[in-house]
Amino acid sequence: MTRAIRLGTVAVIVACHLAHAPADAQYSPTSPDTLPNNYPPPLPDRKGPAPRLNFTLAGEIALPEALGDADAWSDGTSVYVPLASGVVRVAGALDARPEAAAGAAAPASAEGWVVAPDGRRRYRATREGVVEAQHKSLVRKRWVRSWMIVAPNATPAPPLLLGPRLCYAGLDDRVTCVRASNGDRLWSVDLGDRLSRPIACWPPKDAHKGKTLHGTHAVEGEILLVVPDNGASVVALDAYAGNRIAAYELPPEQNRFRSEPFVLVEGRIAVVRKGYAENESALTLLDLVPVPDRPKEPVPYNDRPTKEDASPGR
Repeated sequence: MTRAIRLGTVAVIVACHLAHAPADAQYSPTSPDTLPNNYPPPLPDRKGPAPRLNFTLAGEIALPEALGDADAWSDGTSVYVPLASGVVRVAGALDARPEAAAGAAAPASAEGWVVAPDGRRRYRATREGVVEAQHKSLVRKRWVRSWMIVAPNATPAPPLLLGPRLCYAGLDDRVTCVRASNGDRLWSVDLGDRLSRPIACWPPKDAHKGKTLHGTHAVEGEILLVVPDNGASVVALDAYAGNRIAAYELPPEQNRFRSEPFVLVEGRIAVVRKGYAENESALTLLDLVPVPDRPKEPVPYNDRPTKEDASPGR
């Protein structure tokens, strides 16, 4: 009995000591660069510098009549725009003219699923706000759910698969990026307006020949293009960290954009615009160009180090 009492007393003393001792595994000296609880950073350091780009207006191609009710689509080289009397095809060159595209139809989607290049995984986002991934089961011989996310609001547009990442937008005003393998969130950014249109990736796939980055770093240099539902702008986001890179603000007198952003093979960006007049419509062509480096400011002559300052005397 006495032995049991002694062991109980020792256990209480040890427990009290541990309760007041700091947990070295979770806490460390705090600073502005220290994350809560000393958790590892959500993203590793970049291999290269962050993108520095600006939008430039290449020009516009006027469309012959009012826009139709259906959504425009693209095959990578041209944009197909449904008008009141039928579909027209417009190439991405400034001297292009709208051509009738009788019988053209938007490509059918496989129930909203986005299939990975290897064909073993697929992803989708639903109007109910469910984002899910499935994989092919060799045992069950069918698709099996890998993970699922319930978003705060509807996610009507299909997600965008970028290598190891999956990006999607929703009516909660946010673009969110998660790991395609398990659905863990990497970043999320609020653009201040509902997002129901598909998002696009820039530059086009053909521009990545010779790319050597892999894994998490495979999306460095990728840009996400978003047109919010108010149609007032095209926003460019850094796909790696979600930072806003640039935005093209449509002049108020030109009304609003009416389509998702389309990235053509040459890297040009096309967006359908609806004017204030009933029959006014156009295809707006944009380019993303590097921001020029700022020239180094000259050092005033009086501030230059002298020979005596540069090398101490003996």
